[in-house]
Amino acid sequence: MPDSVKILVVDDSAYMRVILRDMLESEEGLTVVDTAKDGIEALEKVERLRPDIVLLDIQMPRMDGLTTLQMIMKNRPTRVVMLSAMDKLDGQLPLRALSQGAVDFIPKPSGTISIDIINYKARIANHLRTIARAKLEALKMESITARLLTSGSEKTPDVRAKTKAIVLAASTGGPRALETVFSILPKNLPASMFIVQHLPIEFSTLFAKRLDSVQGPSVRLAVDGVFVENDTTYLAPGGTHLILEPKERKGVMMKLDDGPPVQFVRPSANILFETAARCYGQKLLGIVLTGMGSDGAKGAEVIKRYGGRVIVQNEESSVIFGMANAVIRAGAADEVLPLDDIPRRMIDFIEE
Repeated sequence: MPDSVKILVVDDSAYMRVILRDMLESEEGLTVVDTAKDGIEALEKVERLRPDIVLLDIQMPRMDGLTTLQMIMKNRPTRVVMLSAMDKLDGQLPLRALSQGAVDFIPKPSGTISIDIINYKARIANHLRTIARAKLEALKMESITARLLTSGSEKTPDVRAKTKAIVLAASTGGPRALETVFSILPKNLPASMFIVQHLPIEFSTLFAKRLDSVQGPSVRLAVDGVFVENDTTYLAPGGTHLILEPKERKGVMMKLDDGPPVQFVRPSANILFETAARCYGQKLLGIVLTGMGSDGAKGAEVIKRYGGRVIVQNEESSVIFGMANAVIRAGAADEVLPLDDIPRRMIDFIEE
């Protein structure tokens, strides 16, 4: 990561550009090299200034944020963080942006925007410092649409599979990584899967629908008090922990808990992994993908303790090698694989 992270701020509001510049430059290690009022101006400045990060508003005149993002990733791949006010937001837009190469999405707080952003400036600044380490090669992966045209396993795993469940965890870079995994997996995968993806609560339902639209396994938002179905994938809703509870002769029940964040996140992969390990034991596979922080590492250790297995995404294919690296450092990773190899190993594990 460079000594000072160079940031280009792109927003159609002159007032917001000033607020963002002042906020970011008051934090150590961040430098706003310039601002732009729309996508057309942003493209010229990305080419000329070569910023480390582009903070890009989604909704702008002349050229909107998604079009600008596509042009940046085509002509001058750069770490792009999408930014927009929640009260003006079409929830599908940030998910589309993440699929098209954006590193992350930071919603502008509602209410008095300038005051809210200043209150959260330290959190946003730390987030951007971490994103400055995101790997550009991972961001330049082929689009999910292109992948769907050329991939997708036709092989159906053995229905006598011993593995009963798979738990997956991801954060920064995760939506795109998960879409990649699901585009390769067969639709009729005879195992229950559970996902923790760190996303704002407003996008949980939309992301579940988006992931379900990929040709892989069926995806639903987890619901409190519902029993797990064997061939379905469940996404933990934003803002709640997903807990799995064994019920004698009835299977496994999902419980949603709005308790405090664990390691600053809710839902917590650690909580999901630990409760899943107690339900499935050696019949559980844990997978930790790209993301900042260390959520999932302690849970991976519990999976191992109960006889399960753990696979993590390798550094080269990760946008942010944080969560997976934490599992490796904890000594809980059985395999470290490129993203494209993980779906095949999931199928292999089920068939063993």
